[in-house]
Amino acid sequence: MTSATGAISFDQVKAGLADKVRKLLAQAEDPGATPEEAQSFTAKAQQLMTKYAIDWALITDADRMEKVTQGGWRIEGPYAAHKVTLVNAIARANDCRAVYTDLAGGAKFMDVVGYPDDVDWVETLFRSLELQLTLALAAAMRVKPDRVHGRTYAVGFIQGYVHEVAERLRRARRDAVAAADAERARQAAASERLNGAGDGGSAPSSVALVLVAKAAQVDDEYRVRFPGARAVHRYTRLSNWSGWDPGRAAGARANLARGSVGSRRSLSA
Repeated sequence: MTSATGAISFDQVKAGLADKVRKLLAQAEDPGATPEEAQSFTAKAQQLMTKYAIDWALITDADRMEKVTQGGWRIEGPYAAHKVTLVNAIARANDCRAVYTDLAGGAKFMDVVGYPDDVDWVETLFRSLELQLTLALAAAMRVKPDRVHGRTYAVGFIQGYVHEVAERLRRARRDAVAAADAERARQAAASERLNGAGDGGSAPSSVALVLVAKAAQVDDEYRVRFPGARAVHRYTRLSNWSGWDPGRAAGARANLARGSVGSRRSLSA
């Protein structure tokens, strides 16, 4: 169980982390940053957020965990129907679940279910990546092949962009979990050397297992809040792939940084 002193200390760490993440995303979005620098800054921001989520899950008693919450925001067109896949990719990589609602005029309203810091990070990173997508797509449209319809090209570009970002987020998460497991194993070995073998202590729980339990809590709450949501795959069958590779290239460079309501559909990985 976390002590009051420990909670205060962790809150201080959290405040410092938020400041570091903001600065990293600002550096990533700086027009003067090279693509390699921008990618490094955002990857570092995602790694910090993943490490924070892991540390919080490991040090906090399950009965004292922050309550799962729900955040939401509106996504405007054009291409809102395709941008929801970007939210889903970010949410899945950060232990959250996403659902969207159709609004008038082609807009979407996103609801994201998860722990408060995770939900905040999903929106923060989405806003950053959406801005980068808009700028990259505008530049790509100026040099697209004349024979390709503009919307067809744009949809392929967005799908390629989301695919690459999703892959990068999955890799960043796997690396962060592996690093955390390795560090815990190192600490356990050091403790065993210090205290002697066979002292009756148990091996530390796998970080992956702790995060699975955390995700299960989020899933349970998601089903309570959205019992009628049905999982769908929002990837579009492309009629022309000319925008796919430029979109993936933009995703590789990206900084891993109300109307009438219609039906709700949950997003699945």
